[in-house]
Amino acid sequence: MSKDRFMKVYANLPENVRQEVIAVMKVGNIDKPFTWNSAYVEINNDTPLGKDVLKKLEKLELI
Repeated sequence: MSKDRFMKVYANLPENVRQEVIAVMKVGNIDKPFTWNSAYVEINNDTPLGKDVLKKLEKLELI
């Protein structure tokens, strides 16, 4: 369900908004910023990191 909500929100975003940082995730011992576009790549490919990004976006009530 979260992936569907993300895809719906993402599809309705203007191009310039997709470049904005929406979350910062710990990857190894590095804090990595995620834009809507980078989150889309991870979520669309069903990566473990994509699943973590979805959880973070739900917690932040962005989706």
